[in-house]
Parts: sequence; structure tokens; C-alpha cells
Amino acid sequence: MDASSPPSDAARELDELRKRAYGPHPDIQVDPAAMARLTELEAARTARPPDGADAEIGELAAAADGAPAADSAGTASGADTSDPVASGEDSLRSLWQRLTSPRARRGALLAGVLAALIALAYAAAGLVGPHPDATVHRIPNEADGMVVSLLGVLGMDAEPSSIHGYEPYRGLETWFAVDAQGFQCFMIIERSGPTVDGANCVPPGVDLFADIGAWPLLGDDVMRGLPDGSIIRFHYRGDSVDVFVYPASEAD
Repeated sequence: MDASSPPSDAARELDELRKRAYGPHPDIQVDPAAMARLTELEAARTARPPDGADAEIGELAAAADGAPAADSAGTASGADTSDPVASGEDSLRSLWQRLTSPRARRGALLAGVLAALIALAYAAAGLVGPHPDATVHRIPNEADGMVVSLLGVLGMDAEPSSIHGYEPYRGLETWFAVDAQGFQCFMIIERSGPTVDGANCVPPGVDLFADIGAWPLLGDDVMRGLPDGSIIRFHYRGDSVDVFVYPASEAD
């Protein structure tokens, strides 16, 4: 368009609306009518651009927002044509394409299968590992005279406040105590005798357990139903005791 020719009314209106939309202080977003008019003018310009109107409107819009005017080839005069935002979007798109490629999907699938197999192996190890035949829990009862006396017979100089017992198993009572040296001690009492067996003391942090043998043929009614030579192990767990029964082979 000749520089001496004034812009058309539509061009001036489009320029003003563009300034409101893309200028340094945009306010068109709060004016729905202006936004609709801008859309209408942009559509009309795209459908039938008048001779020289694009260059004129482009120059006016560039002046409004401080950007360099576009030349006839569509590039800003003297400006770097690279777009860092577009470049970043292209990089993200490329990364997403690599991640979603068939090879990446196969790798992710194999990693998932491997993790599932490892979890299954750990679960299987837990299933086939030793499980207690019973678990007895700590009882609130304080040690009576028999318990204190049997501790003395065993030479356990126990701190009275540390002595506590657990629920009986097959009539056998398990008692725990801490001696004067700080060792943790276990003993198994059968009150009908009374008898004490399986006494054991270990330093803190060491597994504490006590074993007692089963001899039903010798009149041991508590062990009735178990082959002679069977072992019952009481394994200390703190507030509970795990009981493991190891029957002897009938051929022994």
C-alpha cells in the first residue's frame, strides 16, 4: 500500500483490536464483544486479504508490541529466527516419541516382569520358610515364689522387675528375665513336677531360645502324642514367643 494512502477503517479497527490483544497491556480478554470482532476481522483478512494490507497490518501490530516488522519473506528484519520455546517443545516431543517407541515399551515391560518375578521369589521364600506351630503371648501375671525359687536354683541373679512369663503351651510355662550381667535368660517350667528345663542366657542382640525334649514313653504326659526324642523350641520375640515342634522320626 502507498504510504500516502490512509489505512482503511477495517485495518485501523483490526490494528486497535490487535493492540488490545497482543500489546504490552492486553485487556481484550475482559471484552467479549471486542474478542468476537477481532476474530471476525482476522477471518475476513485471511479469506480475502487486500493488496498490501498484510504488510501494513503486520507493521502496525509489530510497532504495537515492540516486535520488528516482518519482511516479505515472513521473517523479522535483523532478528534471530530461532524460537527457544518451539525448540523446547520439539525436544519434549522427541523424548516422548522415544519413550513410547516399541523398543522402549518392550524395555518397560521386561522391567515390570522382572520386578514381579523378584517379588514372587521373596513371597515364595516366606511361604516355604519355617513357620511356628504356635505363638504364645506375654501375660501380665507377676512371677510367683516358684518361679523366683527356680531362677535361684539355676543361678540366675535376675532383676525382679525384668521377670515376666508367657501363655502356657502343652502345660509348659516360658519365663524371661535379665540377670545382673545384663544377659537375657529363658527357662521352661512344668509345674506338676515341678521341673525346670531349657535354661539359657545370651547377651542382648543374640537370638534367645530354649529347647525341651519330649519323652512320652517315660511318663511325660505333657508331650503325649509326640515321638520320643522330639524337640519343642521356644523362640523369644519380645512380647511373644514362637513355638516350633520338631517331631523325631519314628525310625529313630
